[in-house]
Amino acid sequence: MVVKKILLTLATTVAIGSLLSACGPVKFSASSSGNVDEQNIPPGDDGDDGTPNPTPTTSPTVSPTGTPSLRDVTYTNTIAPKDYKLDIVLVIDDSNSMLPDNQKLAKRLSNLVAKLDNKDNPIDWQMCATVTRDILLADKSRAWGASIYWQNSDTPTTSLGMVLKKGTSNLSTIFEKTINYIDAGWLNSDDERGIKAAYQHAKNGDLRYNPNNGCYRADSAITYIIISDEDERSIGGDASQQVYANELKTLENEDKPQFFVNHIKSTFGTDRRFTVNSIIVIPGQTACKAAQDAQGAKSHYGFKYQELSKLTGGGVGSICENDYAKNLDLFFAKIKDSLSSVPLECAPYNGNIAVTITPSAGTVQSRIEGMNLVFDTPIQEGRTITLKYQCNDARSPSSIAPDGKTELGFFAKILNFFKNLF
Repeated sequence: MVVKKILLTLATTVAIGSLLSACGPVKFSASSSGNVDEQNIPPGDDGDDGTPNPTPTTSPTVSPTGTPSLRDVTYTNTIAPKDYKLDIVLVIDDSNSMLPDNQKLAKRLSNLVAKLDNKDNPIDWQMCATVTRDILLADKSRAWGASIYWQNSDTPTTSLGMVLKKGTSNLSTIFEKTINYIDAGWLNSDDERGIKAAYQHAKNGDLRYNPNNGCYRADSAITYIIISDEDERSIGGDASQQVYANELKTLENEDKPQFFVNHIKSTFGTDRRFTVNSIIVIPGQTACKAAQDAQGAKSHYGFKYQELSKLTGGGVGSICENDYAKNLDLFFAKIKDSLSSVPLECAPYNGNIAVTITPSAGTVQSRIEGMNLVFDTPIQEGRTITLKYQCNDARSPSSIAPDGKTELGFFAKILNFFKNLF
């Protein structure tokens, strides 16, 4: 245990910082269809986040007294071919209540390992991992979101580094040894903060300030997988969920879903595709909660993690599954969708968005998920996508001017892979 603690201190130092934001509920519309060259997505949508890469222009709209102040947004982008990159960040709850689950976690993640290790998998992936508690660093400070070292034996080592890459041998063994190395049940580890850890991990990996971190690459999509049997800060700041004395803790900005979304956009640009997936005690699943409670420590529904996953168009899976095959199939489906998506600056006012594709792509189905417009059919390379919609800046998070280039391309290969896989 002492050796493990020493090795954890070697993880990269996390800079502490904060911004301000607010969080709110998100609604999702059903799929809409029609001639996408002049398509208006109907009302009924809400959400916010970024994915591929836009070049939008905006102009203020002066509204009559008593009506919202709207801003016109125009997005134009030409699809270009590009190899697909995916950066995966595992955020693992290593608190006392997760000890029984983490002992099974390596086995439950074997399905993910098999999919990643598939020789026909065209995705250029890499993976980092962190935990939901703050970690003691080499300088004796404590920080959230520091990457841990991957392990391939029972003797702790730093030889594999903190970035696991496609093509690495013996992935199953690495997952098993790493989960054992994480070793849930640490003393004073019951302030679980998966969102804060992900926030600080992303901040630490910002390519502008720490290019040698390695967990985040330029032009890559990002997916987080948070695994926990409790909520952010145990009960998500909700006094009605309290079981133990002193369990209620105030959520700071870095614990809030919308704040995290804004942070990713400001750190990596509004064009960065990303999702947050959760393996949790799903709110309302009483049988799962009872099963988790029977292991010795009380669990809690993951309301905040579920909110963040829905906000980013990610998946929500149950921690009670015997293995995570079903959960991971869902996550890969969400990743597949992100390959065919366009980022939006805001939730379009009244859910209205006009879509034009040049030259014509005929009839294409699309839907709004989180802050993405997702096409059910991949748009071919060489076509130009133009989106027109309005933002109500009085209710939408402030947008960041984008500066990226699109990665909507090579979808046929990716989609065929997932189609054959599942």
